[in-house]
Amino acid sequence: MLAKDGVEMFTLVDADKVEAANLKRHVLDRDYVGQPKVVAMKGHLRKINERVRVSALSEKFNGLPEKPDIICGCTDSLACDSLINAYAVQNGVPAVFGGVHGDAHTVEIITYVPAEGPCFECWEREGELPQPTQEKYTNPDYDSTKMPSQQGLWGDVLMAASLQFQAVLGILGSREKFPPLVLKSLRYPFKLETYDQGERCAVCSSDFSRLTA
Repeated sequence: MLAKDGVEMFTLVDADKVEAANLKRHVLDRDYVGQPKVVAMKGHLRKINERVRVSALSEKFNGLPEKPDIICGCTDSLACDSLINAYAVQNGVPAVFGGVHGDAHTVEIITYVPAEGPCFECWEREGELPQPTQEKYTNPDYDSTKMPSQQGLWGDVLMAASLQFQAVLGILGSREKFPPLVLKSLRYPFKLETYDQGERCAVCSSDFSRLTA
């Protein structure tokens, strides 16, 4: 969406490869199965706009080589979201976090603008983390905060991505800004909830007065 809108510089960060299970909710098709996702997306973006310049980092997020204008967090790992948020706060970079709940029945969009509002960590999260699987004992890189695979379909994910895209345009100045937190149902009757939290957490503020043990 951003490439079609004229954005010409991207840095993609993802350690995963394209799997057949991804195809029902991904813009890439079966020709890309087995390739690193960032390499596949680099080729896809160049098809959309030949002027696009893409840096493809097939690795876990650990900061960025150059300070970007904006970060889009599209991960299903709370630990990774926290790393992205810390980088955004420390470097004064706006960030838009997008994700879906459960079987993509609800989209969550969190918008962070430095010095203007709450960051990703300001929001309280309820509920238990996913139950560990056998992978916990066999995978040295096991992420206990990663949400299990759900059966969200392309149509659901497309609506979620569209909302995140509009939130990005709001920060870039070509659309109205989103409130800090938007929860939008992707099922009829498509209810919308918005939140505007003024309090700041210890990650994005030096004011610790609101912290409680």
